[in-house]
Amino acid sequence: MAKLRPIQPHDDAPATDPGPDSSEDVTRFGRTVSIKGEVTASEHLIIEGRLDGKLTVLEHGVAISHDATVTADIVARTVTVLGRATGTFSASELVEIRPSGSVEGRIASPAVAIDEGAYFKGFIDPNRAEAALAVSRHRQQRRA
Repeated sequence: MAKLRPIQPHDDAPATDPGPDSSEDVTRFGRTVSIKGEVTASEHLIIEGRLDGKLTVLEHGVAISHDATVTADIVARTVTVLGRATGTFSASELVEIRPSGSVEGRIASPAVAIDEGAYFKGFIDPNRAEAALAVSRHRQQRRA
């Protein structure tokens, strides 16, 4: 069973805080950016435009902003959705769908938070998160 964290009151601002170590880098794909294909990163990503494909950010977080449209398989430490997203979302820590977020697809994560007002249609499987992350790590090592 997925662990659901209590919903805390917050504003609808995009999740731009990279976490406790504020010296970590953050990359932002702007509203006019459209990417098709496979993207890998070693830093936090904020998607404001369009992404179609696959995104792997094993040790960092991904935020899908209000105006973003994403159709992708995403593997990350955390995934926060404020816009529209379709695909498979695998996270080692948390997948969060904020009130303005809309997600259709599969979620594999040990913790899932779906805020009131958010839309979700699909499946949640907390047991597949580790397997998905292991496969992604293996694929990255083979490329290196």
